[in-house]
Amino acid sequence: MDGRHARSERTRMAVAEAMLDCFEEGFLRPAASEVAERAGVSTRAVFRHFDNMESLIEQVAELQNERVTSQLPPLSFEGTREERVDALVARTTRAFELTAAVRRAALLIEPFSETIQDRHAWLRREIRRSLRRSFATELDVLSDPERRDRIASLRALLSHSYWDELRRHERFSVPAAKRTLCAAIHALLSR
Repeated sequence: MDGRHARSERTRMAVAEAMLDCFEEGFLRPAASEVAERAGVSTRAVFRHFDNMESLIEQVAELQNERVTSQLPPLSFEGTREERVDALVARTTRAFELTAAVRRAALLIEPFSETIQDRHAWLRREIRRSLRRSFATELDVLSDPERRDRIASLRALLSHSYWDELRRHERFSVPAAKRTLCAAIHALLSR
């Protein structure tokens, strides 16, 4: 990698990090000038390194994924149902706590961003996949329609929206919200 290309890549990453930092600090729609100032570059450099806002959002999404994934506890697909529920809730709620501020910005952008729409669809698929794998024992005894409905209900419980409802609107602490979530998952799996 030549020096010019390396500088260009550093600038791209600085801009993406600055945008992500804005989101994390609650600036849901930062102006290019704010992002540029945080990145230590000119506003023109922002547009020189990203063809459009969508390409910047894509880079920010990649960076966010890297930051969050490295901080998540592992999933457990074995053990008692309680152990599997606890592992899934621990991982999911940790991700929700780490991404809450960025999620608010993403929701504002989502109607106009294919990248955000794709990321959210991917996340929903991943949660369904984790549910099927974590609770195969409980789900495999159900008929296809019952299994589909149960997975949809479980996925709704493991959504950012439900977590946000518990944390922001019900004002539950993290431990109280986790207990509520675990109890609801156990109730669905026990039917």
